[in-house]
Amino acid sequence: MDKFSIQSKNNYLFKIIWSKNYLGLAVDKKLQNNHTVPITTFFFWPRENGWQLLKEELSYKPWISKDESIDILNGYSNLINYWLKNVNEIEGITQLIRDSSNLNFELLAKF
Repeated sequence: MDKFSIQSKNNYLFKIIWSKNYLGLAVDKKLQNNHTVPITTFFFWPRENGWQLLKEELSYKPWISKDESIDILNGYSNLINYWLKNVNEIEGITQLIRDSSNLNFELLAKF
């Protein structure tokens, strides 16, 4: 399993807003026919403690299993850590795409 793998990778999609000043992340549930439905709001790190807010928001969704919540939180942490290491790299998001074959995400914006 690579550093971006999450067990429920086929069920969830991270939405990303990449900026030199912050990283916005939200999680969507994947449905059939490539449709998604939002399950969280956007959390903008480091402006807020997104990990803690995400954990709390997931706890209010009883249909998300504990294992899925852990996988989502681990994926969130991995994305934050990746951003911290690559925020100043011109090719940061391009490298993320290459490094994350096992992580479902959609880049919504890059500033």
